[in-house]
Amino acid sequence: VCKVGGTLARLPLHVQGHILRLVGQIVAASDPAAHSSNDTDLHPACSGCYDTRAAPGSGVCRETRDGACVRYTEEVRAETEEQLGTGACEEVSGGGPNTCKACGAVIGGTKYCSACNDSGSEPSSGAPTDGVCTADNAVCSAKSNGVCTTCKGDSFMFKGGCYRTGQDPGQAMCKIAADGKCTSPQTGYFIPPDATKTDQSIMACNDTTEITLTNTKKYVGVANCKTCTQPTNGNADTSTAAKCTACEDGYFVNSNACKACGDENCATCAEAGNSKCSKCKMTGDKTYLKGAAGAGTCVAASGCGSGFFPKADNSAGNKCVSCSNASDGGITDCSECSLLPSVSKSSTTLISCTKCSSGNLSPLKNECMANCPAGMYADSNRVCLACHTSCASCKDDNAESSCTACYPGSVLSYGSDNTKGTCIRECTGALMAHCKAGGCTLDVGGSKYCDACEDGYAPIDGVCTAIAAGARDASGCKASGGKCTACTGANYALLSGGCYNTKALPGMSVCTAVTGGNGQCTTCANGQQPASGVCPVCPAGCSKCSGSGSSQICSECLAGYYLSGTTCVKCDKNSTDNKITGVENCVSCNPPSSNQGSVTCYVTQEPSVNPTDPSTNKTGLSSGAIAGISVAVIAVVGGLVGFLCWWFLCRGKA
Repeated sequence: VCKVGGTLARLPLHVQGHILRLVGQIVAASDPAAHSSNDTDLHPACSGCYDTRAAPGSGVCRETRDGACVRYTEEVRAETEEQLGTGACEEVSGGGPNTCKACGAVIGGTKYCSACNDSGSEPSSGAPTDGVCTADNAVCSAKSNGVCTTCKGDSFMFKGGCYRTGQDPGQAMCKIAADGKCTSPQTGYFIPPDATKTDQSIMACNDTTEITLTNTKKYVGVANCKTCTQPTNGNADTSTAAKCTACEDGYFVNSNACKACGDENCATCAEAGNSKCSKCKMTGDKTYLKGAAGAGTCVAASGCGSGFFPKADNSAGNKCVSCSNASDGGITDCSECSLLPSVSKSSTTLISCTKCSSGNLSPLKNECMANCPAGMYADSNRVCLACHTSCASCKDDNAESSCTACYPGSVLSYGSDNTKGTCIRECTGALMAHCKAGGCTLDVGGSKYCDACEDGYAPIDGVCTAIAAGARDASGCKASGGKCTACTGANYALLSGGCYNTKALPGMSVCTAVTGGNGQCTTCANGQQPASGVCPVCPAGCSKCSGSGSSQICSECLAGYYLSGTTCVKCDKNSTDNKITGVENCVSCNPPSSNQGSVTCYVTQEPSVNPTDPSTNKTGLSSGAIAGISVAVIAVVGGLVGFLCWWFLCRGKA
């Protein structure tokens, strides 16, 4: 009678299964005849029989034959494999049928069992399934001397065992199997022609161990081969090798053999002996390819040299890239650069440029520009540096008096040489001298100028200038009632009652050419066509536009604005569709190349500092800060005076 001990019955099923299986093997080895049974639902263990249809027997065995379990539960198999470790093959000399005799199957660098300690040929004999010894015959349908001789279903034979395609390690070798043989290999493997379910039907491209099929034909891989295709039908006399299509790192294909490259750091090369690589190994010190593929050498990152930067690429291989190669992380026209410490995933630029071969180096070092942005000037090394904060452009240096153009809302007051000057706030100070009340209304290049002067004066380049009766200055202004009625001087245009030089600011921002002797403009700076010598005005912020009336569209913007579609927007404001974000206090910018995201800001002005207003403090300190400093200075001075008085009085008494 089969009984279960009370203590054993109270244990968890997987623990019962472990104990019953191990003890059963010991008992079976000592007296196999004692456990004969015609009932295939009974499993002998621990000197007793257990029903596989109920606990605890069902926790150990799924199927029995002749009183022996031939298919253990998944839980027990999983525990067994966990103890052995997946692929952790261990050879046991003279062990039981579930122990490994030889670990000769290598898959992905891991050893698996290729023969078990069992000399039987019964279906219940031990043989490798998925690299582990088992009596299960659901996959390995025929066995002999501890190996599989026939596979079935979606499994295939490899090195003495049957492997399934739907799990590791089998799926690493074969994609599809049918009727016990592989029909579609993974990369790095090939199928010997005419292999059947009784043959090894998969072979590694680099396996140089010969196999012989049941039809006596022999096949072999190619040493150091990485990928290959199926060979032609072999023969029984000599081995037929797979057709190698690519070799492992450091080798190249030559006459269906993998030969070593001339440079030990090469992963791939075109030929031996010339030390010219197509790709470098990812290990070692010299992992970057310098030079064209097929003609390069492997160097360390520091060996890329001036004009190049090291680009890491795990798939295509590390390489040295020219600083000017914009399609590969560089910057157009950049001749010297350094690798950025970190790069966002959305960025395509990998470097910071330090020198340009042509153009000027951007202040952000991310571009070689034909012209520096507003508020910048190019030094002798063609590097864009900041002008004084009041200047939209400047000459030679960043002095406040070196401005050559101003931001909208400010006007340029030329110095003695008439080539540069100081930017002052529109309609203020000397600009308003002799200007009639309410007469500062003419918009020229985004800034207002006086267009109505007191009697005896007339606007010349926006400044009320004394015009004696009958006298003419260089502008050739004919004055009447505080305005010019004609401008007969060379290169002077008549604009709203004033004469303006078309070769200097502010006149050149409106008109660039005149004709005849009356000052009528023939070429407008904003791209519009003059009407009777008058240039149509563009929308606010535009320096160039097209169309007329409400249909005008901008194509270029004044300093301090960016182009969003066909509209100019201030650098500190968002676009009307909110796709472009302005930067607070920014006065010089460019829109993002994708027209989405934040503007690139080059110059900012603190709101407490108005560089165009002579009355404001230009140190960047607020009024509160100045007041605080003043109080502190008074306190210090007062304390010092008190101390000196005390000192001299005390010393005098002494």
